Amino acid sequence: MVNQFYSTPPIDPLHRLSVRDGLIVNAERWELAHRYHKHRQNIHYQSLNEPGIVCGLGIQIIEAPKTSRANLLKQRRWLKIQPGIAIDIEGNPIVVDENKNIDRSFPFVNPQISNQNFDEEITVYLVISYEDNQTLLEEEAWREREWFKFDQQLEPPKETQIELCRIKLRVEDIALDRFELRKPQNVFFPEINEIDLRYRPQAKARPQALVNIATTIPQPHKSSSPTTNKSLECLMQSLNVLYPNLQGNTEVEKVVLKKTLDLINADFDLIYIPSWQLDNINSQKKIIDDYRNLGGMILIEADEKYTLQEIYELVGSLLEIPIESRQSWHNLSEVNSFKTQPFLFTALPEYLKDIYYFKGIILVLGHLSKVWGGEFEELSRNDIRTAQELGINMLNFPWIRRIMMRLLSSEF
Repeated sequence: MVNQFYSTPPIDPLHRLSVRDGLIVNAERWELAHRYHKHRQNIHYQSLNEPGIVCGLGIQIIEAPKTSRANLLKQRRWLKIQPGIAIDIEGNPIVVDENKNIDRSFPFVNPQISNQNFDEEITVYLVISYEDNQTLLEEEAWREREWFKFDQQLEPPKETQIELCRIKLRVEDIALDRFELRKPQNVFFPEINEIDLRYRPQAKARPQALVNIATTIPQPHKSSSPTTNKSLECLMQSLNVLYPNLQGNTEVEKVVLKKTLDLINADFDLIYIPSWQLDNINSQKKIIDDYRNLGGMILIEADEKYTLQEIYELVGSLLEIPIESRQSWHNLSEVNSFKTQPFLFTALPEYLKDIYYFKGIILVLGHLSKVWGGEFEELSRNDIRTAQELGINMLNFPWIRRIMMRLLSSEF
């Protein structure tokens, strides 16, 4: 339910037990053999999957036990976790079963807050995490259970924690101790004191990478066009659904092109520059050239302010690219990944005049971004989907280009 990309597993060697005749097996060597198999399992899961909830682990509001304090008995502040399975970021399984020795109910503790305004709201997170080697009281002393731990906290979940739910509370209600927990009337729009399940991570196949894009703004403290931001965010949202092999960061960052800007380490796969900002980047050629030479991609969308020839000349002169080096969409090879991966295009949509590719620069003649954001009411759903798929090709192309160029570089 959330967009988050997890790093690859640590590049650590595997050590296994060297088995041979006459080998004496003691506790240390037995433990080494088990750690080896667990390490392999963890690497396999981390490499191919993302952490999250596999099944169950729902949250129920229950009546307080009779043994609880009177103030808790009167208020609905007891929660019960349903049985279920989750897997954490290290590939460890978290199993909550219906064992009679496991108490899955607990009181929701009144959060301890300080220096908070009564008009403010806070968010409380309920999380679960993996705990190893916690001996379960059973008849066999030699049996150890891989355990888990529930936590209630005010800070967002750590990497090793799985969020079960979150609850938003008023500071005033907390201070006066007068709130009660409720089931949400609308699960998609929970209100104050209601259980919010929208941000529970689900275990799923791991995408190859997280794609980051940015848009330029002319100067600090000035926002880019809200319409542009919305359109780019819509494109990144569609990436997550239409091509799960890549995950799009829906938070489109804003950058000011200046001499001190380090685009190389900013980790942007693509930077969107509206054509009306081209005049502002004349003094920043070196930054853009360094960014492109290490695989970064610039997307420029031309509007009606310039004629076709003016756009060619402007892009060519500012970025020192000969006009004759441009490649029209129609002249690109049929096997070019820009036209074929992941979606095959043999022709451009009618609302685009043309697309040109320079070295590390995509120049779009037309209002492609407006279609991403659904600004044209007369366009059909098919038109919008086509534009999204073309935009995903534009994201996939620089990602592949950047990875391959970095694999050949000592700075990767």
